[in-house]
Amino acid sequence: MVPYRSDEKLFLLHPTRRNIYKILCENPGTYFYKLMKQGSSGSSATVLYHLSKLEDDGLITSAKIDGKRIYYPKNLRTQEIERAYMLLKNQNALNIFLYIVNNKSCFQNQIAREFSLHHDTIRHHATRLAAAELIDKEKKGKHVFFSIGRVGKEILEGSLVLFSEAYIRFIISKLADDCHFPEIVSRTREQLTIRVVCPGEDDIMLSIDISNWEVPLIEDSQKIE
Repeated sequence: MVPYRSDEKLFLLHPTRRNIYKILCENPGTYFYKLMKQGSSGSSATVLYHLSKLEDDGLITSAKIDGKRIYYPKNLRTQEIERAYMLLKNQNALNIFLYIVNNKSCFQNQIAREFSLHHDTIRHHATRLAAAELIDKEKKGKHVFFSIGRVGKEILEGSLVLFSEAYIRFIISKLADDCHFPEIVSRTREQLTIRVVCPGEDDIMLSIDISNWEVPLIEDSQKIE
């Protein structure tokens, strides 16, 4: 059992705060009410308090995207990437993005026919996807042709799944203390586990599961050119 700690300097050793941080690491870009539903213990006031503490200490940050405030770990993924993932949570946006992935140089009429959507709907989502650099747009004659953008390629190539060395150093520095010795227990494409050794007390494990990070965008056999 993890002991309760009142020392505010040991941010991630507080069980409630650590649980909130773990949820946000596993589900970057989480809304407050979704965070409550995902098992974060305590009242809404308690969760808001710990979110504020985590944000003040630089462990998490928040951003208002499309009128909604989301929370995500600092140094884990950038606001640029969070915005991209937020856009792809919309089914129409995801369908349009997938169609562009699998159909080079397609244009608006093609996508509208494929999904039986109004042209304004396609234009709306395509504009947002382009602003997030998930896709690129190029006007040729009467048509605007779509292709995969820089951020879209990075997501599809899986380069954003692994924890960066900078993040590993960051999280360990946050856990380090004169009497606490953090060490990496395991680090894979699916999970990061850190043990904090507390002399005379139970060890504390912080295990972050990232196996659900990848959006099922394309089949493994498909390649980006």
